[in-house]
Amino acid sequence: MKKSILFICLGFCGFIFSQTNSEINFNNGVNSYNDGNYNEAINEFKTIIDNGEHSVAVYFNLGNTYYKLNDIANSIYYYEKALKLKQNDTDVLNNLAYSKNMLIDKVGVLPKNQVSEFFKSISNYLDTQQWFILGIIFEYLFLAAFLIYFFNSKSFLKKKYFTISVIFFSVAIVFIFIGINRFENEKNIISAIIFDNEINFRTEPNFRSEVLFNLHKGTKVVLKEELNEWGLVEINDGNKGWIELESIKKIN
Repeated sequence: MKKSILFICLGFCGFIFSQTNSEINFNNGVNSYNDGNYNEAINEFKTIIDNGEHSVAVYFNLGNTYYKLNDIANSIYYYEKALKLKQNDTDVLNNLAYSKNMLIDKVGVLPKNQVSEFFKSISNYLDTQQWFILGIIFEYLFLAAFLIYFFNSKSFLKKKYFTISVIFFSVAIVFIFIGINRFENEKNIISAIIFDNEINFRTEPNFRSEVLFNLHKGTKVVLKEELNEWGLVEINDGNKGWIELESIKKIN
């Protein structure tokens, strides 16, 4: 028994130590940033990531630090990673917009369906896990209301709780469906940032094929297909082309 308690205490102490180290690294990073020691700040923030901890705050601060160094590609990359964790973060979106204004390429955007954009904005309000948690909560509420309906002998209460249980069940299904839809979208859409100073988009995955157009460092693309060292990517205006995979960095 004493050994078990000792192991538990040691495990807990290790957890606290790990958490404290991350906080120290983060505070050191912020202090280095404020002092203008940007490379030191980057090392501190990346140490947290190397230890397997990821957060909006760490990625956001990395994005800010790279922006100060005028490394726009890395700045956009880390802002985008922050948005993967929290898509509607106003601070991240604002700073990302500043970084994008520094890009050489100004890629247009295809017209969007207003209905699909409306549903997308609802889906982005919470992350996948939160939608699933809400769905499970409403499933339990449905079960509770249904049990009250099932075991109640009063007809007016049975009718009332039957209606409530149907509502809870419907809401649970909607939330779980949104969660599944968002999960599938996140799994299927692989975004990346161009890190080459200039890259040619080609008609086929080889250097003998025709060059369609070229883009520069920092532009965001969506990876549609991979073939050996090549990737078929799409940009916001709908144009596609093959580029070398080593020229981009996936946002995952």
